[in-house]
Parts: sequence; structure tokens; C-alpha cells
Amino acid sequence: MSSLNRSRRIGIEIEMAVPLIGGGQAHDLRCRMADILSVNGIRAIARDYSHSPVPDGYDVVVESDSSIRGETQYQGIEWVPVEVKTRILNGSDDFGRNVKRLCDLCRYLGARQNTSTAVHLHIEFIEVKETPAVIRSFYNLAHRFEAVVFGLVAPSRRDNQYCKHLPSKSKLLHSCSRLEHFGRVLNLAGLERYWAFNLTHLFGGAPRIEFRHHHGSLDFEKLMHWRNLCLRLIDHSIQRSCKATTAPLPNDLASMKRMLVTLGMKPNTRVFPKVDADLRATGRFLLRRWQTLNPRPPAVDPQDLHPPQPPEVPF
Repeated sequence: MSSLNRSRRIGIEIEMAVPLIGGGQAHDLRCRMADILSVNGIRAIARDYSHSPVPDGYDVVVESDSSIRGETQYQGIEWVPVEVKTRILNGSDDFGRNVKRLCDLCRYLGARQNTSTAVHLHIEFIEVKETPAVIRSFYNLAHRFEAVVFGLVAPSRRDNQYCKHLPSKSKLLHSCSRLEHFGRVLNLAGLERYWAFNLTHLFGGAPRIEFRHHHGSLDFEKLMHWRNLCLRLIDHSIQRSCKATTAPLPNDLASMKRMLVTLGMKPNTRVFPKVDADLRATGRFLLRRWQTLNPRPPAVDPQDLHPPQPPEVPF
């Protein structure tokens, strides 16, 4: 039976634009947001953009982010770029308690998403310390289904400088064995933090993978199912030794269903006869989401390809 790993530690970064109404500056708004989050049960502090962890004693930091743009539909409105980063959350229950309330409060405060905003999910991958080969297994799995994963997010994320595709080479990590080998080969392949599957953190003191694909959202249901998908990508790569494919699968319905079966989100007698209820719900959600974002082209009438010829008119 496939099951959802509810104990793996997670962090999330949510980007948004917030309208500045009244006096004050952008920093004042972020400080005020932090105060409001704090009095509503989410311990928050405002600061400038930083890669430092959330300080001890706080649940989130409210930061600036220069890549975020506001809307232009109406004139005279100043938009403040905001990125909210959580502390390391201790599993799915901790994620649910904090992220659900965070989304509700930010949405209530008027935060908006657009094509410049994104959600970044950090999931621990501590297994690389003892078994570096899981990096190859994850990479092969991600490479196989990369086009399908991009099919689950907004079109603006599919060709975006902040969430780049993996290198196209098959069997990239085939000869690697030790952790430093993996790091060397990935660096030669152009490893950077803007890969949608960001692997740069695998070689530090707190190994993790950052999933950068998702468009900006304050919809907790979407974020919960996205979290479940990312958890299964990591856990499946640990539980199975995933082999390299010649090329990524195409972003079509057959590949989408194949990914759901492979990851244990859709029952299959030869793979996972039984599926965790939460994962089954995620599978259904993702399938609907994929069908919405990748509508089938309209059927072509054969007569449109070979229109009838007008009758000949005699002279």
C-alpha cells in the first residue's frame, strides 16, 4: 500500500503583492503584517530579504523580494512585494496548522498573486547523508516526469528564468557513487538554485530539495496537494531505485496517469493495489488540475481537412 509520509520536515515560501493603502513605506507594511500574524497565532517578524533561517522563537519571517511586481489594472495603487517564509515545519500536521492560517490571513489582508509570484517548497532529504545513491534515483524520477509536473502549474512557470528545466542528458548521474561525485557532475551540468528541482541544498548540513515550480497561491487546498505530490516524489525515489529514461515523458494524459500510478496516487493491481486515502484524494485533484491546465484541442471535422469541391459550372 502506498502511504503519505506525514513526518518529513517541510518549509514553504509564499510570494505575494500587497496594496499599500494610507501612509508609511513598504517596510512599515511588512512590519504591520508581521504584527497581525503574531496576534493571530503565527509568531512573525519582518526583515529585509535574506537566505538566513527563520530566527528561533518565530514561525515565519515577512521579507521583501525584488522579483515581485504589482498589478497595473488601476492607477495610483502602490504594491509592496512580500515573501513569507516559514520555519522548518515538523511534518504534515504542523504544515496544516500554520500554512492554512497563514493563507487565510494573507488573503484577508488583500494579498494578491500574479505571474511574478511563486511558491517554493523545501522538503528535507536527510537520506542522502547515508545513501547518496538516492540522489540518482530522485533525479531519474524527476527527469522522467518533469514535463508532466510542469503541466500541473500555470503556463507562466513552464518557461521561466526562476524555475528552469533539468538538463536533457539521460543517465547524467549514472557513474556517481559518493556524495562529492554527485555534486561534481551536477555542477558540470550547470547546477544552480533556479532549477525547478533545486538540488543545490543537497550538499549542505541540512539536505533538502526545493521545488520551485508552483505559481503563486494562497489556496491551501492547492498547496496541500502540491506538498503531497512533492513528498511522494522524494519518498518513491527512496523506496525504489528509479532508472533513467532516454527522454522525459511527454506532457499528455497517458503520462499523467502513469505518474499517478507510479507514485501511488492511483490504485493499480501490479503497482499499488491499495492507496492511502489522502494520496487518492490528491491524485484526483491533480488529474482535474492537469485537465484544466492542459485542455484537449478541439476535434477536427474531416470535412475541414478535405472540404467538398464546388460543382463544375459548364460554359
